Amino acid sequence: MESIIDIWTSNPTEKGTVYVVPDGCRDVIVTEIDGVQQVHVSPLFDTTLTVEITPKVKMTGYRLAPGTWVDEGQLMAAGKDTHDLFDKIAAFSRRCSNVDEALFSLGERLGSVADIARSLGVSERTLQRHLLKRSGKSPLFWVQLARARQSARAIAEGAPLIDTAFDFGYADQAHFSREIKRWFGVTPSELQLRKDLTEQLYVPGY
Repeated sequence: MESIIDIWTSNPTEKGTVYVVPDGCRDVIVTEIDGVQQVHVSPLFDTTLTVEITPKVKMTGYRLAPGTWVDEGQLMAAGKDTHDLFDKIAAFSRRCSNVDEALFSLGERLGSVADIARSLGVSERTLQRHLLKRSGKSPLFWVQLARARQSARAIAEGAPLIDTAFDFGYADQAHFSREIKRWFGVTPSELQLRKDLTEQLYVPGY
């Protein structure tokens, strides 16, 4: 299984501010300033980032599949020469079928972690330990992220807010609003108007 699921570029011509929603993916990012390149690996975020962009700062991002393990030390050491970075990412990152299966179940069922663990044939503690080791995040993080992103897509597609809160298992409207605000930095009604945020929900991610 390949680790890279998308490649993006940024080459702004003027200053500005962009907002990046959490997608469950780490990115290997090449930043070029005046011909000098640097490589870093993004962490997994649990809220929308505010990023100030600067003209003439070029970036290329290699988005990794959710749950991909990355040997950052090896990748950063090898990444000084970026001409074959694609091959280096393949060499120093790895997807695990068990992690993929667990993340699929957590994202599809959106139930309790205990119930999902049982459906996978493991204990809740085993699932917790396995995902923390392989992805760096707990099963609860993945359930909450999937639910937030899926409900946000429903909002973007015009679903009534009350129905969306109910359909995705939020305790009540207040709980729904708090979670959307936590992940996206805006209320559900504000999110309906923010195409810069909702459009990101349709690119490859969790």
